[in-house]
Amino acid sequence: MTSPSVAAAGVPERSSARRAERGIALVAAAMRGVVLLQILVSAASGARLSHHPRAYSVLTAAVVVVSLALIARCLVSGSVRTGVWHSPDLVLAWLAIPAMNLLLPPTHLVGTWESWAPGYAINVAALAATWLRPAVAVVHGVALGGWYLAWTSAADVASWETSLNNAITIPGYAIVVALLVHYLRHLAADADQSREDAVAATRALELQRYQLTVHDASSILRLLSDEETPAAVLPGLRLQADREARRLRNYLGSQVEESPDRSRRTVGTMLAAALEGFDDLPLELAVEIGAHVELDREVWTASRGAVTTVLHNARLHSEAHQVVVHADTDGSTWEVVVSDDGVGFDQDDEAYGFGLDTQVREAIEQCGATVEIRSSPGRGTSVTIVGLVTAGEETL
Repeated sequence: MTSPSVAAAGVPERSSARRAERGIALVAAAMRGVVLLQILVSAASGARLSHHPRAYSVLTAAVVVVSLALIARCLVSGSVRTGVWHSPDLVLAWLAIPAMNLLLPPTHLVGTWESWAPGYAINVAALAATWLRPAVAVVHGVALGGWYLAWTSAADVASWETSLNNAITIPGYAIVVALLVHYLRHLAADADQSREDAVAATRALELQRYQLTVHDASSILRLLSDEETPAAVLPGLRLQADREARRLRNYLGSQVEESPDRSRRTVGTMLAAALEGFDDLPLELAVEIGAHVELDREVWTASRGAVTTVLHNARLHSEAHQVVVHADTDGSTWEVVVSDDGVGFDQDDEAYGFGLDTQVREAIEQCGATVEIRSSPGRGTSVTIVGLVTAGEETL
């Protein structure tokens, strides 16, 4: 029975990766917006200083158009990985560096926003790291920085130190952004994978709960619907079917099935509850020695379910002439043994079914007790449950 929340979720949307991409796109748009504003503020002054005002204005206009396309695409699509602005942005960054050397006086090539090429190149190298592969983005940043240094070194600039710093900043920003974006995307991917794993684990847990809930009930229904089931067996089956119906109603209503109060949670009451409805089996009981041992709530419930499952298996598969239920204690441990003289099975060649593996072995071990299953062809099956005798108040 899959829970509504899991059923509604279906295959989980990779929401963390999507949110990370939207965040990267918003940061990219904001970064380009700041650079674009700085270019626009200095564009008129740059055109007046330029040797070729029209060429300067055309180049600036091209950068403005591509930048607006970048900002619009990032805001609309929520991603920097797609868009027609990729190639024009790179081309303009490489073109603007030598263009500024030709269009502006050497005194304005470094340290001014009339020569906006260095600031633009830094931004282009950084944003390229959000959509290029990290290694490619770093190589591109280093190459663009070298391209800038080569052109400014050829010009008569007032401060070669500023020129060198600009050249270093271009690949520096590319490296930082490439590392940051790579980390964010992997972090988001890991978060989505963890969510998918959690949903898968929840589904597996719900499936196991479903199997635990219907395993014994299905055995009862199978026998009730079989026309060859002896009439002597039917009263016990109806009693068990009524008990299973109540248990299923509790499960579907999210109610906890109550176990007896502490004074009644003993090996004896556990076996009495487990044996209810199995009058058709050739049972032989020897439980007096260990019947008085008190059990914790969890141990009582798990043991009752395990013994019930063993008896269902004996009824359905063992063809036994005798089923012995024995309880004993040595004062420090208690023991319950259910054994039959039926057909048995080969433990080396046959895997345990869901009942023995999950409802008996796993359930008993989870509550701190131990279980041993022994069987061989033609020699029956024996299941031994051993737990510690505990004293003191119950821990709720």
